[in-house]
Amino acid sequence: MDSLALSHDMNELYSPLFATTTHTLDAMEIDTTETALSAYEQAIILAPREAILYYHKGQVLEQLGRHTEAQTAYEAARSLGYEC
Repeated sequence: MDSLALSHDMNELYSPLFATTTHTLDAMEIDTTETALSAYEQAIILAPREAILYYHKGQVLEQLGRHTEAQTAYEAARSLGYEC
């Protein structure tokens, strides 16, 4: 699978997690969000030049309240050409 296909597949699998929410994540959502974070980290290992993966990783980190780490992920996405 090429990195573009991987990025697209990851987006389809985890994009529902990126909707802005106003509620606190419950335990099930945290588990799912942690799974998404792990998947993005693994995808980044496989396709480290795919900016969109860093962007989505940032979104997952935001969902988890890890704002400083999210900003780092967004910066990595921008450095690879993604316009967030």
